[in-house]
Amino acid sequence: MNESERPSTPATPESVWKSTNGKEEASMDITFTPDQLCAMARSREHESIWSRRILLTLLIGLAGAFAYNAFSVSQPWVKLSQAWMLGWTGLLVWKFRRGSRRMSVTESCASFLRRQFETKRSGFLEIRRYLFLLIPPILAAWWGGGPTIRLRALGVDPSSRLYEFASGPWPFLITGLLLVLIWLAFGLAAQKATRELDELRRRAQE
Repeated sequence: MNESERPSTPATPESVWKSTNGKEEASMDITFTPDQLCAMARSREHESIWSRRILLTLLIGLAGAFAYNAFSVSQPWVKLSQAWMLGWTGLLVWKFRRGSRRMSVTESCASFLRRQFETKRSGFLEIRRYLFLLIPPILAAWWGGGPTIRLRALGVDPSSRLYEFASGPWPFLITGLLLVLIWLAFGLAAQKATRELDELRRRAQE
């Protein structure tokens, strides 16, 4: 029997998996061209500028709201909570007041992208550490009856179920759960930035 007439070996699941895995690894090893790196650098620079502006705008708006609450609320614990939150947002504004340095003429696109991913990762981790500072003001606001004070200001009937719900521990527990979820989300975002940095280092051509 001729070689061409011999029946081909049936493909096993293991051989198919190895073939597919090899193709994926080969595609992951494709390096970025200089044009691709520069296009990515320009996109990242534009994205970084606007995201920082939006972040600072939101923080300044929050600082204004906390400042208003700190001066308008008479309950001491709630006033302390709002003053603490005002200081927390001021800390973030001070930390992120300076925009990320733009790509200089002498800096390569790959070097700029590495710096961007490193800054992104460290920023997410830094904000995640600052989230622990929100525990005392959240506790103080709940202890001072902040949720019920807000409902009374909105004209909610104290005998309503909503007012009863706000009087219990649920607002504090729900806020704490949201804080944990936000903490986890920033951790995942930092891990994603780390993966992007590792992929850039593996595929970049300089």
